[in-house]
Amino acid sequence: MSQLKTFFYSLKQSLFNPSYYKDVAHTKFWFSFKYLWFLLMILVLIKSVSFGASYIKNRPYISPGINQIMNRVSNLYPEGLELEIVNGQLSTNIEEPYIFDLEEQQKWNDSRHFLVIDTQGTIDDYPYYNTYILATKNAVVYPSKAENNNIKQSSVFYFRDLKQNFNIDKNVYNNLLDMVRPYTQKAPLFIDWLVTTGLIFFLVFGSFFWSLGIMFGLVFLTVVVWVISKLIGVRYSYGSLYKVGMHAVSWPIIASEITKYLKSPFPNFFSIIFLLWMITVLFALKEPKIEKVKVVKKVTKRRRIKRSK
Repeated sequence: MSQLKTFFYSLKQSLFNPSYYKDVAHTKFWFSFKYLWFLLMILVLIKSVSFGASYIKNRPYISPGINQIMNRVSNLYPEGLELEIVNGQLSTNIEEPYIFDLEEQQKWNDSRHFLVIDTQGTIDDYPYYNTYILATKNAVVYPSKAENNNIKQSSVFYFRDLKQNFNIDKNVYNNLLDMVRPYTQKAPLFIDWLVTTGLIFFLVFGSFFWSLGIMFGLVFLTVVVWVISKLIGVRYSYGSLYKVGMHAVSWPIIASEITKYLKSPFPNFFSIIFLLWMITVLFALKEPKIEKVKVVKKVTKRRRIKRSK
């Protein structure tokens, strides 16, 4: 409890009292590190609670969503289509080229086909079919890199790499889905475990690596602060200013999080806020000049007479 009280006292002073940094400059490094790490842990905890609350709110929709996906997948395979791969070669029972598109493609305004099957074609003809996936007699070509419906790079899988012959029709497809359906009922429990575990790891490791990231950035920002300190006559070492910076980042960190929360279109200006606050702190750290006062000795009139004699 005393450590928590110390943290909130340090947070308040770091935000509103530039003179407090005189004490920070002379403290141990680990005091400043624990302060920064605990500040970020609190922010990560807030993020975790927010995400957890959102997950609990949307959890009832998981099962209906999975069922809806399974229904769409069950209707995905075309009626009457039979595919057979024997000795590394594909054959079909339909007229080719066979074109298959998804219903969602109309919503996406995507003119490219989802799948084209043409056992008379070759993989070199892939660009001319205007499709994402092309199945030929010997191989299937698919995009390995795509941006905005534009295929940047494609990959090829040869049927000869299959270890055994392959045959699929609507009945085989439905049987495969029936094997998967029992596991979909347990999906919400699995997602619960995944979210809980992820939040724990995020709370511990997220705050730690966030601290390391900010400390890495401070290595360079402190160089700028050190130069400014020399210009205005502040006599502190780079190490002391670095510790001061670990507290001074409180303002830019909190300002950045508020900017994200409000979804502001403006950038968070992390470095600018940090440097402006550090300049304020540097003037608070600056030692006041001590003016030299001339000491004038009073000489009595009697002593003056004696010296004249």
